[in-house]
Amino acid sequence: MSEIVFNSPTPAGDLQTQIESLQTTLASLNQQVIILQEALQEKDQEIADLKMRLSESVGSTAVERPLRVDDTLTIIGALIKLYQFVFPLGKDTTASTS
Repeated sequence: MSEIVFNSPTPAGDLQTQIESLQTTLASLNQQVIILQEALQEKDQEIADLKMRLSESVGSTAVERPLRVDDTLTIIGALIKLYQFVFPLGKDTTASTS
């Protein structure tokens, strides 16, 4: 990033020189704004391209591989399955104990 350099002040009597100095500084600032706008447009285009590539890659992987349900057991999942095995649903456990 370039630095903004203001021209050194001149004696108050030379108004034309001060105006030219301010115009030069303003032109320099304007040029820097234009450069920054161009860089911003390039970055915006890169972001748009990356978003498009991401959506294409997500779309193509979804077509190639259907979503798979994660059937790995967690500790709690294993305990629930063990409980369901030991105490099966649908049977009346109170009738067999009495």
